[in-house]
Amino acid sequence: MQAVTIKYYIFLFLLLAMTSSCKKNFLPDQDDDDKLVVLAEVTAGDIVRIPVGRTIRAGSGNLINFEKVNDATVVLSEENGGKWLLRADKSAQFANNPASIFTIKHFYKPNTIYTLEISHPVLGTARATTRVPQPVQVEQIDTSSGLRQGKPVLEVKVSLKDLPDQIENYVIEAVKQVLKIRRTFYYHGTKYDCDTDEGKKLYEQVKNDPSVKLLKDTLPQQKFLRLNLYSKDPNIENLRFDGSDNAFRRIFLTDQYFVNNKYELKFSIDKEYFVSDENDQKGRVLLQVKSASRDLYRYLITYEKYKTDFGSIPANQLASPAGNVQYGLGVFGGSTQVEKIYYFDEL
Repeated sequence: MQAVTIKYYIFLFLLLAMTSSCKKNFLPDQDDDDKLVVLAEVTAGDIVRIPVGRTIRAGSGNLINFEKVNDATVVLSEENGGKWLLRADKSAQFANNPASIFTIKHFYKPNTIYTLEISHPVLGTARATTRVPQPVQVEQIDTSSGLRQGKPVLEVKVSLKDLPDQIENYVIEAVKQVLKIRRTFYYHGTKYDCDTDEGKKLYEQVKNDPSVKLLKDTLPQQKFLRLNLYSKDPNIENLRFDGSDNAFRRIFLTDQYFVNNKYELKFSIDKEYFVSDENDQKGRVLLQVKSASRDLYRYLITYEKYKTDFGSIPANQLASPAGNVQYGLGVFGGSTQVEKIYYFDEL
C-alpha cells in the first residue's frame, strides 16, 4: 500500500522518480540538460495547485534525481482571459513533498482550456496546455458487499452517460483519505485545541466543569492510501496489458463501447484497508469516476502498464511516458469527476 498526497500528482511524481532512478536513458532525449518537471492533474472544482520540480542527473548521467524548484515564475492562463501569477506554498503540509507547490486562490472550471508557463533562470521555459473536460455524467452508482477469491470486496456498478459527438476517456480510482480527529473545547468563551500542550493541560484542569464539553470533529488530511481495483469487464483498456485476475490501480475505459451513449461498468474494490486500527490510517473511502483529457489518460495508462512491466522487462527497455509539457517533462492534464464518499472506520 502506497501513500499519496496532494490529489495524486505527487504520487505520479514519486513514481516518475522511482522509474527514472532504476533505468537508463529515461528521458525522451539523450542530452545531459536538466529539465523542469510538472506532474499535475487539474480537476474541475479544485483549487489551483501546480507541483514543480527539476531533474538532477547523478553520476554518469544515467540516474536521475529530483528536487524542488522555488525560483521559478509560474503563470496560469484561462481561455476567457484570466491570468494569474502563482506563488510557492511553503506551508508545513507540503514540506515533505518532492516538488514545490505553486498555488493561487482560484478554482478550475469544466469545459475550459488552461495554459501553464513555467520560467526558470537556468532551465528555461516549459509550457503545457490542457482542457478540463465537460462534467462527467454518472446516472447511478450501486454498491454491495461481496467476496473475490475468498477476500471481502465492495462490488460496484456504475451507469455512465456519455456526451454525444465528443470523445471521452474514463478513469476509475478508489483511495482512502486519512482523517485527523480534532478535539476542542470552550472555556470562558475561548476555544482551545486539545492537540496543543496548552489546550491539553487546561482541559485536564477544567474538564469537570459542567460548562466545559469536549467537541470532536474530523479534518481531511492531504494523505491518501490507494485501494486495489478488480474488473473482468472485457472492454477496459487494462486488459490490453494485464490480466483480469490482477489488481489495478486505476481502471480505464473509452466511450467507443457505449451503446446509445450509455455504459454499465462493474468492478470491485479491495476492502483490506477499509477499516484500520492505526490512527494514521483511519479515514474515509473515496470512489472517483473521472473524465480525463487525452494527455492525462495516456499518461496514467503508461504508469498502470509499468506495474506489469517492472520485473518482467529489462529496465532499459521501458518506454518513457509521453507527456504534454514542452521543453520539460511530465503532464498537465485536465479532469472532471463524480466522487462518492463512504465511511467504514469508527472515528
